[in-house]
Amino acid sequence: MRRPEESAPVPTPTRWWRLSPWSRNHLMRPSDRAEAAIILITAVLILLAIPFAAAFGTATHARLEQQTRALRADQQQVPAVLLEDTHPAPDTPEDALRPAGSEDSARARWTTPHGEHTAVVPTDAPAKAGQTITISIGADGNLTGPIPSGGQNTALAATAATGVWALSAGALLIPTALTRTLLRRKRLRQWAYERNRLDNP
Repeated sequence: MRRPEESAPVPTPTRWWRLSPWSRNHLMRPSDRAEAAIILITAVLILLAIPFAAAFGTATHARLEQQTRALRADQQQVPAVLLEDTHPAPDTPEDALRPAGSEDSARARWTTPHGEHTAVVPTDAPAKAGQTITISIGADGNLTGPIPSGGQNTALAATAATGVWALSAGALLIPTALTRTLLRRKRLRQWAYERNRLDNP
């Protein structure tokens, strides 16, 4: 006796098309069509959020680059005289201004039109008291930290754009998942009701 030939599997795109809100499948209930419509709308909105997130990232990058240019314009190099021998940088607020790769720091004094300044400054190499080093200061005469590079600004802008898109997608997916759960529970209650009617005519 020959075994009946198994039907070929239905491709995934075809299955999705059959579950679309406009499907002519008479077995689809109104709740099935509503669920399919909600999923379709959610998918379209998530895709539309991509250009908005990209625009946000572009605007963020432009703002960061403008801030970087302003910092570079205000920054100037001045000589500073060390007041002590350099030592390993302490874990203090001044340490936040230490450039990457700097391991030493010391108190130093420098003069600007705003007056004389004294602070802990980073050094790239060990030095002795009385030596003169070059430091970066802002328009107010105070020590400045490292200025972000173009690559850092790009990475931060890309992260911001990705975060905005992820938040937008999450805001759309959460109510969609909740709605699907409610519709599924409604169908289960309907099945239970109809089965009860068949068992107890």
